[in-house]
This record gives sequence, structure tokens and C-alpha cells, in this order.
Amino acid sequence: MEADCTPEKMNDPRLRLSFFTTDPDRAEIAENAGVDCIIVDWEKKGKGERQHGYNTEINTDTVGDVARLESKIEIPIVVRVNPMGTETAREIQRAIDYGASGLMLPMAREVEEVRQFVDMVGNAALTIVQIETQSLVENCEGLREIPWDAAYIGLNDLMISRDGSWIWEALFDGTVDFIFDCLSDRVVGFAGATVIGGGAPIPFTELLREMGRLGCQMTFLRRTFRREIQGRDMVSEINAIRTAWRATCRRSDEAVQRDHTRFREEFSRCS
Repeated sequence: MEADCTPEKMNDPRLRLSFFTTDPDRAEIAENAGVDCIIVDWEKKGKGERQHGYNTEINTDTVGDVARLESKIEIPIVVRVNPMGTETAREIQRAIDYGASGLMLPMAREVEEVRQFVDMVGNAALTIVQIETQSLVENCEGLREIPWDAAYIGLNDLMISRDGSWIWEALFDGTVDFIFDCLSDRVVGFAGATVIGGGAPIPFTELLREMGRLGCQMTFLRRTFRREIQGRDMVSEINAIRTAWRATCRRSDEAVQRDHTRFREEFSRCS
């Protein structure tokens, strides 16, 4: 496993950026730009029905994609497998065999599913757990005793699991704060990154300040990044995100609270 994605490295102030792609050339560009991990998405089971009517993305990535990426790049490749089921152990082994150095579990509903997933992976790869069901949120304390490497709050599926209609609701109703407080000594991420000046209806720079306030340590380069990066230099854009993140992390406590108050006043009306 590459050192940059070990838990120790992920605990430094640098925001770890992950990028979804199966294109080896695009992955190499992302690697050269300073992206930390490439994600290959195998999650399909039940996703179409669950996300029907929502503006989401369902990928059709394969084991061949993992092999092609592994031969092209040196940064870690993380495979998002299907939700826990009878094929999970087989999917994990295939991902590792083809070159994955990280596994991601989506849609866990019970703490025991997370425990089983971590046990299946063992020491063979990094483990990332997505917190994106209300039942797992309600049992978040049970995650403390399981040795996963990182957790990512999936706001879109969490919204769906709560029968909500606004992706940012969990950020404004205290749910995201609760998760970060509950797992305060662990690597946790949420939201998504895009180019500086991008993002709607909440500008990314505003969201970045909330990520800093909460102690976010990882995030995905989201779908809008792929659109908004067109015609721009990826190295420059990733460097701009890094610069903005460093400034965010250097704010005084008073500035953090002031920015948070303004954030809630200005953007809670976007729902």
C-alpha cells in the first residue's frame, strides 16, 4: 500500500482527494496533479432502484479497469464493492488480486456489516466505510471499536434513506456534526471538492470552510469537478484547492465560528 493513504499520513492537515475514473490516461493526469487515490466503482446492486428519480450516477466499472489502472499509476486504487452480501468476500478478493490497495463498503445498515467487511479485508488493503444510511448514523458509536481506516459520509444516499429532498440537510440539522463528534479521533470525510469558484447552490469555497471546521480529512472530487475542469489545467486547479484548504485550516477560532454562523444564515435557505 502506498504510504500517502495510510491512516498516519491521512491524519496530517492535508485534505486527501480521491477521483472516480477508469480511464488510465485521466488517472495518470490526476496522479501528476497530486490526487491521492483513484476510485473504481463496482457498486451496482440495488442502486438503480434506490436512486430512481434522483440525479445520480451509476457506474459499470470492472475488474479489467482495475488491472489497466494498476499498470499505469502508482497511487492507490480503491474499489467500491457492492453492499454487504453473499458475494462480498469474493469481490474483495478479486479487487485485491487485480491490484486494488483499498476497499470501500457502501450502504452499510448495521455495525455488524462493517465489522464483517473489515474482517474480510484484514490487513490486505485500506478499508473505507461509507456512512450513508440513517440506521448506521443512529448506531455510529458502535463504529468506534472497529479498526477501519477511514469513513466517508455519503450525503446523497443518506438523504434518500431519510426520505429527504435536499442533499445538504444532514449538514444543517446537526447530523454531520454528530458523526464527526462521535468519531473525533478517526479519519472522516464528507461532501465533495470541485474547482475554486465552482459549486452550486453552495459555492465550494464556502463548503470548504465547513469541512475545515469539522476536521474533514478526505473527500471526493465530485461530478461537477469533471465538468468544471474542462479547459483548465488540473495541476493548477488541484494546487488552488490545496492552497484554499491550508488557509481554511489556519483560521482563528473566532473566524471559524464567524464563518460557520454566516454559512448557516446564508445557505440554509437553499433547501
